[in-house]
Amino acid sequence: MKVSIFNPMRYQGTGLPYGWPTPPKYWDPKIGAESIAKGFELFDIASEHGFDWLTVAEHHYSRAQLAPSPVVMAAAVSQRYPKAKIAVLGVVLPLTNPIRTAEELAILDGVSGGRTIVGFFRGIPNEFLTYGTNPSESRSMYEEALELVQRAWSEPEPFGWEGRHYRFRTIAVWPQPMQERLPILLAGTSPESAKFAARQRAILGLSFLNTAEKAAELAGLYREEAAAVGWTPTPDDILYRARVYVAETDEQAERDAREYELGDVLGPLVPPPEKQPANQKILAAVFGPSGFAHHPPGPGSLPEYFGSPGTVARQLREAGETIGYGIADLIFTADRLPHEKAVRSLQLFGQEVLPLLRAA
Repeated sequence: MKVSIFNPMRYQGTGLPYGWPTPPKYWDPKIGAESIAKGFELFDIASEHGFDWLTVAEHHYSRAQLAPSPVVMAAAVSQRYPKAKIAVLGVVLPLTNPIRTAEELAILDGVSGGRTIVGFFRGIPNEFLTYGTNPSESRSMYEEALELVQRAWSEPEPFGWEGRHYRFRTIAVWPQPMQERLPILLAGTSPESAKFAARQRAILGLSFLNTAEKAAELAGLYREEAAAVGWTPTPDDILYRARVYVAETDEQAERDAREYELGDVLGPLVPPPEKQPANQKILAAVFGPSGFAHHPPGPGSLPEYFGSPGTVARQLREAGETIGYGIADLIFTADRLPHEKAVRSLQLFGQEVLPLLRAA
């Protein structure tokens, strides 16, 4: 099993309002600099313990995420850590100029020495408020942009593009990625998206699903669709993202998980009900009734995997057997979790959990 740390570089200030967006008036440059330094401290620990991937992602207007331009952050990470794969999971394609995205990721692959992995995502619904993207067009924008980026990395001659959403008279991307085929991951949190990832021969990304059994269903659809189009995924073609918390004992882990509401995964990234936009009906129609869900804090909110080192190792092994994933993309931070608690959890994971996973 390969192990990745997903590190959003969380802002470490206190007394901020809950929910999305976080008003800029709460930004303090000193705390911002300290937050980035603490984010790199987590990468330092993960690198010391031999994590295979270091992951950043794109979200906007939130204290939970200090890398709204993930390629910029990934470039900095690539220069500080020369061995691990650098995973951008991911770029929200409907928000971008796909040619600019193709160029920036090619630069990243060059400066990292060919260690880049990129995830292309449609985005959570409120992302489209950031740049005024029409949510009802987001699926077709996503698929067209993905095709255009891949074409820009494979076409040997200049070409033009006349699509539904994008039009370019001349495309000739320089530099090209260092890798002949830059690894691409696509989200598969619905049956349609899992099948789409299989048809694209991409790594399947599974995250924030209610149960391992639900993830296993989607992984099964992915494998079935892959077989139908003529290829066979391996475990390394399936990534599973989850929050983990490791403490010395199961009892301490549960106390901390409840106290710091570690099961509240998306709260700071989505608006509370009173701040949801007027086009909420459109978003619900596009993403389903739970697609714009707010997850307010409450007692008893627990992460997917928590406990002593032995317990967490067992939980991840069992999930791996159920789902068949080969890459665990793990989150060690949370909105209310003190930094020192996250550091200790990550240290215990690296010292005690990771060896058990490697041995298995």
